[in-house]
Amino acid sequence: MKKENIILATVAVAVVGFVAARFAMQDKPAPAQPTAKAPAEPAAVTAPTTSTAARYPATGPDDAKVTIVEISDYQCPFCSRAAETVKKVAEKYPKDVRVVFVNLPLSFHKDARPAAIAAMAAGRQGKYWPMHEKLFEHQRELTRDNFLKWAAELGLDATKFQKDLADPELAKHVDVDTAIANGLGVTGTPGFFINGVRLSGAQPIEKFVAAIDEQITKANDAIATGAKPHEVHARMWRTNSPSLAENARKWLIDGQTPPPAAPPAPAAEKKPEKDPADDKTVWKVELTGEEPVSGPADALVTLVEFTDFQCPFCSKVRPTLEEVKKAYEGKLRLVFKNQPLSFHKNAQIAAEASLCAHKQGKFWEMEERLFTNQQTLAREQLPDHAKAVGLDLAAFETCLDKHETKEAVAADQATAEKVTATGTPAFFINGRKISGAQPLDAFRRLVDEELAKAKAMVAAGTKPSEVYAKAIAAGKQELPPPVLGESVNTFAIDGSPVYGDPGAPIKVVVFKDFECPFCGRVSMPLKAAALRHEGKVAIVFKHFPLSSQCNRGMGRDMHPGACQSAYWSFAALEQGKFHAFEDIVFNNFRTMMPRQGDLSVRLAAQAEKLMDYAKEIGMDVAKAQAFVKSGAYKPKLDRDIAEAARAGVQGTPAVYINGRVYNGKMTPDGFAEVFGQILAGKL
Repeated sequence: MKKENIILATVAVAVVGFVAARFAMQDKPAPAQPTAKAPAEPAAVTAPTTSTAARYPATGPDDAKVTIVEISDYQCPFCSRAAETVKKVAEKYPKDVRVVFVNLPLSFHKDARPAAIAAMAAGRQGKYWPMHEKLFEHQRELTRDNFLKWAAELGLDATKFQKDLADPELAKHVDVDTAIANGLGVTGTPGFFINGVRLSGAQPIEKFVAAIDEQITKANDAIATGAKPHEVHARMWRTNSPSLAENARKWLIDGQTPPPAAPPAPAAEKKPEKDPADDKTVWKVELTGEEPVSGPADALVTLVEFTDFQCPFCSKVRPTLEEVKKAYEGKLRLVFKNQPLSFHKNAQIAAEASLCAHKQGKFWEMEERLFTNQQTLAREQLPDHAKAVGLDLAAFETCLDKHETKEAVAADQATAEKVTATGTPAFFINGRKISGAQPLDAFRRLVDEELAKAKAMVAAGTKPSEVYAKAIAAGKQELPPPVLGESVNTFAIDGSPVYGDPGAPIKVVVFKDFECPFCGRVSMPLKAAALRHEGKVAIVFKHFPLSSQCNRGMGRDMHPGACQSAYWSFAALEQGKFHAFEDIVFNNFRTMMPRQGDLSVRLAAQAEKLMDYAKEIGMDVAKAQAFVKSGAYKPKLDRDIAEAARAGVQGTPAVYINGRVYNGKMTPDGFAEVFGQILAGKL
């Protein structure tokens, strides 16, 4: 039912306050006095002082035209993937996008809630975002001991951090976050609201960009008609998501706690939010011909299942699948594909074990055994299952130990990603998608529709064995960019800082900015990956300051301390101290210059800090000052910036491996895998 005009007006006013009072909050508590100046260094995120005070960490300008509310879980693998996308979005729109983070630790992720509390505990010491990064980078290692270890690495007061971990107010904060997320209709992660426009799941960056660009256009139109920046978000939320505006006012502005969730309806009365048959999209789910299959090869309907042996919902839906197979015997074939999720520690080896059984013609027996014994899927327990279904145990053990089926599992996962089957279970009926453990009727409706279409195709001359290929031929896929771009760029290495042997067969060129929060963090995973291929990888530092002071192509001064830091880094290079200088600047980039005041005064203060850093690492400070004053750095800096422009660099860090842009995960495993493929001649 539509709201009355007076209520809409009230919501509009409320959301203005929401944007100004809540979305404007960064990693700092509210000032003690209305006239107090914001501290030069961002202070801590605080827990709510009462049960009704909702506070959120945020990053990005206060007057951004677009606010992204990110609802996430630190143990969710798709959230980690989405966090990388959000990071790239923030780099792409430094002036126009603001990101607000809301916790939604899912009940089956036992470490997600403690991780959320750890992030907020770090936030009390001004380190929310660095801890946030640590948690996503190491989401398989979310233990208390690691929280303490990472806190020490971030320079936190250990006693205070441990005390804050036990503070019930932070636990209350997570509960409020969860209730608000659920009240906004978000029960899975990750979820996003872009100026109120909902986006669910780990979507590709193109979807974020399309939504953001549309919202920026609308924001510009609003500003052109006289709206003030703090009014823009209110207009957008009211326009894009009017049904949520009142909840935003109650929970995110007034700080009211959402009511407890209503008990679920009885199973007989419960209906899916949306009938899967309403979605007519056909996905191109390609088959290799090597998958386990149940049913005739020329069946008119093909049901492809993506599943995880440790997933409780995958087990729950199996009786329904059996009913579907019986109801359409002779007309339907079931094709099995593995999609082991990273947070299920035994899912990968169980998937490999199932295909090892498939090699001996016993897949379905093993599938039954593994799903029936979901709690005993560790490597050492699998031989018992193999023995129980009558496998040749020696051949099975060899298959597992040599990971003979690992590539087949990876191929299934690659297909799953192309057709957005990122959760389990997921099903495709002649290419049409059903997500989750749906009831029998949901499957029947789709099968009946596709069976009728298939019969018409056969009547028109298509062979039954060719129906599936024809049904999905024009289907949809969402292809991620290749891990390495096609174009090969040329970069001059002489005169640039190099970690490793400059003659190594793999040369990684990284364009960085000394005020970029992510640039310092890419060094560790790169170096860790390089150590796995010792002597084969060289890492080259290149400059791309996001500041118009020295990078004329920028057109704006996004990072005003980046250029002067670059000048001094060249002085450090001249004295053989570059890597020490790089480390000390990135460790202190948030405090190396005041955040407020006249630029010339801020730059002078930064110069003093840079001299202190130079002295601390043993540089000849007077010699460095003379070098910087002479402008001797300029030719090399201009060369780096020109090379970046030719390669299409727009933000930092930008990584190029043997001249090709790297689009993969910036983790040790991600880099190491690509290095291995290059050395093996596969890339």
